[in-house]
Amino acid sequence: MAISALGTASGLDLESLVKQLVQVERKAKDDKLTSVRKNLDASLSGFGKLKSSISKLQDAVKALSIENLSARTTTVKQPNEDKTYVGATAKTTATPGNFDIKVNAIAEGSRLESNDGLFTDANSIVSTTTGKMTFTAGTKTFDVDVTANMTLDQLRKKINSASANFGVSANLINAGGTAGTKLVVTSNVTGTGNSLQISNNNAELDKLSTVLTGAGPAGMQVKKSAADASVTIDGITTTSKTNTFSNVIQDVELTISNVTPAGENATLTIATDNKAAEDKIKAFMDAYNALVTEVGDLTKNRMLSSDGKTVLIEGGALNSDPMVRSVMSQITSQVSGAVKSADPKLNTLYALGITFNDQGKMEISTKGLYGTDSGRERLDKALNENYDLIGQFFANSDGIGKQLEKLSKEFTQRGGLLAGKEESIKSQIKKNDKDREAFEIAMFSFESTMRQRYGALDTQLGQMQRTSSYLTAQLASLPKFS
Repeated sequence: MAISALGTASGLDLESLVKQLVQVERKAKDDKLTSVRKNLDASLSGFGKLKSSISKLQDAVKALSIENLSARTTTVKQPNEDKTYVGATAKTTATPGNFDIKVNAIAEGSRLESNDGLFTDANSIVSTTTGKMTFTAGTKTFDVDVTANMTLDQLRKKINSASANFGVSANLINAGGTAGTKLVVTSNVTGTGNSLQISNNNAELDKLSTVLTGAGPAGMQVKKSAADASVTIDGITTTSKTNTFSNVIQDVELTISNVTPAGENATLTIATDNKAAEDKIKAFMDAYNALVTEVGDLTKNRMLSSDGKTVLIEGGALNSDPMVRSVMSQITSQVSGAVKSADPKLNTLYALGITFNDQGKMEISTKGLYGTDSGRERLDKALNENYDLIGQFFANSDGIGKQLEKLSKEFTQRGGLLAGKEESIKSQIKKNDKDREAFEIAMFSFESTMRQRYGALDTQLGQMQRTSSYLTAQLASLPKFS
């Protein structure tokens, strides 16, 4: 809305006067609304930072659950560094140890070949009549329909493209001479008793089968039978129908790929992942210490100079809210207590090597007091001797992790303490916005009223000035008397 300048009629600087009156009227209320909004924004940001720090602590504790902490590493020393003989993976429940592994045999599939002289070339006719060939290895099977006058090469392609083919591969070897062209069929189904068999429903196909329908003879010969894999672990020999051995070493899966050289075995080492566990413990400590720092910054008191006027240190955004310190106190109380269900060997942070310094932050001391072990020594002992107890300490139903998770939900979830505080502040911000809108309307009305009043005054003063000028001119024109 354009507002015309005042004083044009009277010549007085009424425009500046009105602006000064509006400024005086605005200042006190505007400063109060601005200060309230600044404090509300700071408080909302403060609670957001507090929630974020608590959530990061909770995430760090989750990483110390039994599932995440009880990882096992597997290291295989191969007989020859240029070749892989044994691979291994271990579950979190596998027992650490060392194992000597000798690979005696690799599991293999079977191989069939047609007899010499049955077919002169790839275009030789397989059967003059229709029929069906059935391929079986162990419990797996599939069929191939043979059409009348199908060639050997057509049969090869049909076997390989069969939709139910479980791993059978057909090839032609053009040997020439009396051998002619030979059909070679291999199966990748391994294990003793799983050799490939071919049967039919048409005696004319016996020359391509191992199981006869007619009088024979069978035209396919077994050149290699399916065989088991065999390994010897610490002097104990065991077999598997595949090259994977599950739970031969409990909760460990072995995969073999080559027979080990004579007198040169592979060595498997299963160990706890101490480094990963220590990294997770330190991440937990860092998250807790970051929360301590955040709470300290949010609740620090304002510091003034000796004259009581100059601000030396600004107060924290939440320094007037006792709930923040209460939240920190509850978390500290939870992490510093003993876990009743944990093993007595490791049921406190102290036993894990963690203590609190003068600032209330966690640390791992490198020096022991009064002849006791240092924090570093206690942590090493926990990792090397009581590794699996660490997970119990954090993840049992009354463990630090579970209790912190419970506290975090109480603080941060919808309807929780911190979430409730945030909602309250947001409501106050909305009220501040409405108060600001009402204030601006009031100030507009106040300025309009001032302009109306001083506008009327300006008009009256202008008229009076014009009347004065007229009278002065009239008086000046009267005859002069001596």
